[in-house]
Amino acid sequence: MLTLYTTPLSANGRKVLAVSHELGISPEIRLVNVYRGEGRTPEYLAINPFGKIPTLVDGDLTLFESNAILLYLCEAHGDYRLGSREPVQRARIAQWLFWESAHWQPSITPLLSAFVGHRLLPDVLPAPDREPDWSDEPFRSQLASLEAHLAQAPYLVGDELTLADFSVAGMLGYFRAAGFDWDAHPPVADWYARIEARESWRATRTPPWD
Repeated sequence: MLTLYTTPLSANGRKVLAVSHELGISPEIRLVNVYRGEGRTPEYLAINPFGKIPTLVDGDLTLFESNAILLYLCEAHGDYRLGSREPVQRARIAQWLFWESAHWQPSITPLLSAFVGHRLLPDVLPAPDREPDWSDEPFRSQLASLEAHLAQAPYLVGDELTLADFSVAGMLGYFRAAGFDWDAHPPVADWYARIEARESWRATRTPPWD
C-alpha cells in the first residue's frame, strides 16, 4: 500500500499532494502536523528519523525528501507523466529540482520564517514586527534567475508542465498571504497563475494559505 505522511500546511508537503492529484495517484494520506510536534512522536520517528514531512512508504520502501518523492511517484506510479524517459529531458527536470532544494528554498526560508511561523502557530509565535524584505539580496538573485528563465518559456522545462514546476511552485504558496508584489514580476506571476489554475493545485489549498 502506498502511504503518504504529509500536510498541505507545508510547501514541501503540499507539492507531493498536488503531484499525486495531477498523476491520478491515491495514496493513503496520513496527516502529520509537524508544526504542532507530531513529527517528533516515537511512532513517526520510527518511520522518518528526521521527523520531517513528507515521507512516502511503498511496501518495503520508505522515502523522504520531497523532490525524491516527486521523482518516485512519477516513475513508479505515474508512467513518467510530469517526467520523461528521455535522458536529456530528465536531466533538465532534475536540474530544477536540485536548484529548488539548494538555492530557491534556502533563499526564501529566512525571508518568510517569522511570517509563516506566526501564521501557523499564532498562539505560540508573535507576529513579526516588519513585512518580509523582498529586496533581500539572496532572494532577489534567485528570483531574477527564475524570472529570466520564465520570460522565455511558459514552464520551467519548455512548453510542458513537469515535476520541476510543482517543486519550485511549492514555496510560492506562501507568497500571496505574505504580500508579494506579483505585478512587478509578470513572467513569474503568469507562470504561477498557470499552476494555480490546475485542479491538482486547487485541491490542495488550505488555510491559512488559500
